[in-house]
Amino acid sequence: MSEKETLKLSVPSMTSSPKRSLQRTNRFARDVKRLPDNIKHEAFMVAQKLCEDIFNKQLDVKELVGLKGNFRVVVANHYRMIFSFDENNISLLRIAHRKDIYRSIQL
Repeated sequence: MSEKETLKLSVPSMTSSPKRSLQRTNRFARDVKRLPDNIKHEAFMVAQKLCEDIFNKQLDVKELVGLKGNFRVVVANHYRMIFSFDENNISLLRIAHRKDIYRSIQL
């Protein structure tokens, strides 16, 4: 299995790219399995919004200090999803509770 798996979700982007595909790392997939169902659903909704507009003000996206090119987005108040992106893809790297996500980031 490859390091990144492509999700079946592709939504046309409102930016210069015609569509961005979501990719997830194996680590992200393991993180998601541990989450409660309501958080999984909220993470899916946030991922859809990211495809539409990465810097939507409702998403509260911020770049991670010291990890250039990696960003975090708030999921259901207490959870954070870390991702990176380029013109065609959004790579979902990690998701966890906010008290745990920054302790030892292994991307």
